[in-house]
Amino acid sequence: MTTTATQATALAASARGLTRVYGRGDTAVHALRGVDLDLPAGQFTAIMGPSGSGKSTLMHCLAGLDTPTSGSVTVAGCALQDLDDTALTIFRRDHVGFVFQSFNLLPMLTAGQNILLPLELAGRRLDAEARARYDLVVDVLGIRDRLGHRPAELSGGQQQRVAIARALVSRPAIVFADEPTGNLDSETSAEVLGFLRRSVRELGQTVVMVTHEDGAATYADDVVVIADGVVAGPAA
Repeated sequence: MTTTATQATALAASARGLTRVYGRGDTAVHALRGVDLDLPAGQFTAIMGPSGSGKSTLMHCLAGLDTPTSGSVTVAGCALQDLDDTALTIFRRDHVGFVFQSFNLLPMLTAGQNILLPLELAGRRLDAEARARYDLVVDVLGIRDRLGHRPAELSGGQQQRVAIARALVSRPAIVFADEPTGNLDSETSAEVLGFLRRSVRELGQTVVMVTHEDGAATYADDVVVIADGVVAGPAA
């Protein structure tokens, strides 16, 4: 079994015997071929691999966005395969954060409203604890002076910081970032990756990032390489 954590390390997520097959017969595509993986809590893990290696499929299965063909996924102590669609949706809302390269901000809302959207959708009041978390995330990401602006009034880097803040505000067990710097220039990419790094160090967040960029992976604590649907091992 290939793993990025020792038995003594608390795990944010794990996979055992994970497979994902698309299609049938001669046209079947084996995106994942029996993946075993442990993701430590409170660390920044990068999952790397070339296009078509299965890295995004792995992330989608770990995040509950795709259903494995076989095997098991456990996130925050919950076996995802035991949840029906409704329970899985609620679990993702309450325990998982997402950051994508397309930002996915609602254009009619301000940055502050976009950040608070997960709490609103979950029916959670902005009590003292939630307000403190909001203030902390906003200050760590350096976007307090942009909270009243709508996405169209923000740069790409600012939009991505708002997207990161939205993923962090509900204090999820794990944040998945899928090529989060794919639409950014090199300077802004470094800034965004630095903020993800800070969220781990200063907020105790667990972050799992899918990337094909060697430079992006240097910000991570651990790097797992995927090749042809299997874990090839940690990066050298």
